[in-house]
Amino acid sequence: MRNEQKVAPPPQPSPALREREQIARVIEVSPREAGQGEGGGLGAYRSALIAITLIGAALRLYAAQGDLWLDEIWTLNLLERAHSFGDVFIGLHHDNNHVANSAWLYLIGPNAPVPLMRLAAVAFGTLAIPAAAAASRRYCAAAGLLAAFVFATSYFFVHYGSEARGYAGMTLAVLLAYGLVDAILVEGASRRRLLALAAAIGFGTFSHLTMIEASGALALTAMLRFRRSTLGRAVAIGAVAGLASLPALACFAYGALAPDFQVGAMVPLSPAIFAEGVGGMARATLGFPRGVDDFVLLGVAGLLALGLLAVLPAERRAFPAIAVFGLPLLHIAAGLPSQQYPRFHATAAIGLALLAAEGCAALYHAGALRRGAAAVLLCAFAIGDAGRLADFYRDGRGHYADAVKIMAEREEAPYAVDFARGETKAVVAYHARKLGVVATMVSLAEWCATPPAFLLAVDLPDSQAEHAERRSAGPQDCRSAFLRRGYFPASGLSGFAWTLYEREEITKSAR
Repeated sequence: MRNEQKVAPPPQPSPALREREQIARVIEVSPREAGQGEGGGLGAYRSALIAITLIGAALRLYAAQGDLWLDEIWTLNLLERAHSFGDVFIGLHHDNNHVANSAWLYLIGPNAPVPLMRLAAVAFGTLAIPAAAAASRRYCAAAGLLAAFVFATSYFFVHYGSEARGYAGMTLAVLLAYGLVDAILVEGASRRRLLALAAAIGFGTFSHLTMIEASGALALTAMLRFRRSTLGRAVAIGAVAGLASLPALACFAYGALAPDFQVGAMVPLSPAIFAEGVGGMARATLGFPRGVDDFVLLGVAGLLALGLLAVLPAERRAFPAIAVFGLPLLHIAAGLPSQQYPRFHATAAIGLALLAAEGCAALYHAGALRRGAAAVLLCAFAIGDAGRLADFYRDGRGHYADAVKIMAEREEAPYAVDFARGETKAVVAYHARKLGVVATMVSLAEWCATPPAFLLAVDLPDSQAEHAERRSAGPQDCRSAFLRRGYFPASGLSGFAWTLYEREEITKSAR
């Protein structure tokens, strides 16, 4: 009997390699198309990314013009309590302290030019564009460029990428962490990657505490994607996410335990409040039209998100699904207040933007019919966002200094407010101080003895309120007539629209 030589079976690819091959098969791209080769393809990709990033930077720089609005002024007011740089971290005792942004404002001082105050946000918002490209390019080159385009031109990210708050830093951190989590799961948990992940999450949490929910979403993503050989990597990601969040959480806890800790106004959760916030986030992120009922918009956006998830491979679905669907549902389950603000759904906005980019890339590579659908979606997103940006560039976050200049024509500028009295008082006081004038708010109790010279009618951004040329206000027994002096609009996600009235007898006597 002849001895038969036994042939060893061919080596089997690792689960990580099979995962990468599966992604490539689903969207049918070659290594050169994915940007892994050398030569002109890679150079064209880099050139396109640089061009998109420059466009995004220009949009943010232009959006950084104009007056500071309430929340930015609020931060400056909080910083008046800081006696040292360390107080920025533990001494302000307020939930509105976005530490990384507060540190920047502390360093440059309260008298810095407004564009400089917003420069850190512009820088972080601009860096988020290549960070989004790097994260989605792990899927394919087309997804990388589409992600860069969406984050560069989306009104949501232009707005918060040009405002002196912490949302731009958090967005950058989430995108960096998302790319690192994928790299760790697929290629290994090197010390360098884990340290970079810790740095991203730590910075993001100091930028805004909602980074905690994004970190949780990333850790859950890792657990959902684990294989037997990558369980240790998923555990490492979860451990790093938790540990890296501790410094910012410790600073917040230290301040929260102080007897003078303050919390901003809260609005209880309701279905209408929730729909307003999530629907507003979807409008601002992907340019969904105004005028559509919030609940209808939630349904349309949800169906679109489900459709885009369906065309992605399983490895790319987890984080967008958790961010877009899981986190808003978690907010409902927890009964979180003040859900009417789109900015409180920033992680969902990031997930929705990534889903739009990667989903359209998958459609593009799935045949002529789906390629047309991807083109239609991208055009719709771009047109919608362009319209929102045009409105925002026209009206800005408000024109408070112009109104206060008119008020400064009268000695001590006594004024009354019909809405958001505390917020308006803070904004008027800041701009009056910058102009070197005095503006005194008159309460209803003081009205009859010292009637105000001016009345500020305050509305939310993009309100359709039409204030008459003449109106009356005040207590019933000493009402005053006012004539309109000016309208100062605001548009978008921040600010207030003001209509300024002057008491009729003052206006007539000045003629």
